[in-house]
Amino acid sequence: MTMILKMRTVLDDGFLVGLVFALFLAGRIVPYLILVGVVPIVLFWAKSDYTKSSTVLTRFLLPTMGYFAFCLLLLYAYPGLQPDQEPPNNPNLELYTVAIALLAAGFLRGQQIKNISARFQTIVPLSLLAAFAVLSTYMFLGIDGCRVKVAASWPFIPAIIFATLTFLLLLGWEGRTVPQRYFRLLLISLSIVVTLAYTGSRGIAIGQFAVLAALALLRCVVKYRSGLPKLRELAAAVTAGLVLCVLVGVSTGCSGFNRWPALLEVVNLRTAGHIQLLSKPELEARAGETASEIVAKPAPAVARKSTAVIIKDPSIALRLDMWTVSWEAIRQAPVLGHGALSLRPIIEEKFGFEHNHNQYLAWLVTGGVVFLIIGLCFLSTPVLVSKVLAPVDRALFFCQ
Repeated sequence: MTMILKMRTVLDDGFLVGLVFALFLAGRIVPYLILVGVVPIVLFWAKSDYTKSSTVLTRFLLPTMGYFAFCLLLLYAYPGLQPDQEPPNNPNLELYTVAIALLAAGFLRGQQIKNISARFQTIVPLSLLAAFAVLSTYMFLGIDGCRVKVAASWPFIPAIIFATLTFLLLLGWEGRTVPQRYFRLLLISLSIVVTLAYTGSRGIAIGQFAVLAALALLRCVVKYRSGLPKLRELAAAVTAGLVLCVLVGVSTGCSGFNRWPALLEVVNLRTAGHIQLLSKPELEARAGETASEIVAKPAPAVARKSTAVIIKDPSIALRLDMWTVSWEAIRQAPVLGHGALSLRPIIEEKFGFEHNHNQYLAWLVTGGVVFLIIGLCFLSTPVLVSKVLAPVDRALFFCQ
């Protein structure tokens, strides 16, 4: 093996490890990813093994570039602001530029790595185990409190990356050895621990268990049975994960299950009409209250007393309020929406957030049904470019 080939191997493996460690290092790992991800694209361009299939490139480029092109078109041609209204200080143009650059670099680098699928299946499992050890250290030392995020901006980032990579490791299940299968089932259990016990990410947990339920249903289809874990194996992995969550809660005093009763409470109160919409001035006026409690005024048509309703988790109530406002905006302009920057007057000025915490609703508000269709086509890119995979692996892509 020549020195150059050894260097390429080290950089390729380092790139895959970096993708895993990004789940807790977030932006701090960018210089490292530039070193092992961007620099090799230039250094080994002449020796790159890029795909020769124009069909695969077309399936990737059409939905991807179409999505970002429509985003830029909305930003310039249909911002959704009044003529005298200034655009936000941090327009989405910067985010789109960075996203396109990362997407291009990741695609080129992925095409450059030989046998990337096999190396992914070899390197990522051990890297996830190392990442879990880091998250466990932060959890049991109480560094981030009861919701671990390490260097990430939000706790859901480690949860969604860990869960996604774990499900990708189920690809090619039929060809895995027994130890490899058990290791992947173990990672499913650990991903549940990361989502529920370490980060307390309810939204990610709902999506995670939805994927597991979809896998269980696919297992009932005859042609998919050999390519997926058995139902009892999935059940054992989920049970082990939940048991570990309970043990973590007992050991640390931080139980991820404590956030779920608040969700049910808010949903019940909203259904009964006991919670009214809180505007941004009202939220700012209550900034002195504790972060764990927010007081919502009872609706006059329902409540007979002037006593307030105590909501233990304000984040859920705020999301429901933002989604309610978003639905009203969608009803007013369902086809083309209100414009690329319309979330500012609709959401930000009322609630103080730059978005409405739901990408599908954001597409509908800003670009209507047209933007939603383009966004769904963009999300279907992995399914479109995975036609070379076995049907069960394509179904797994679709579930995610």
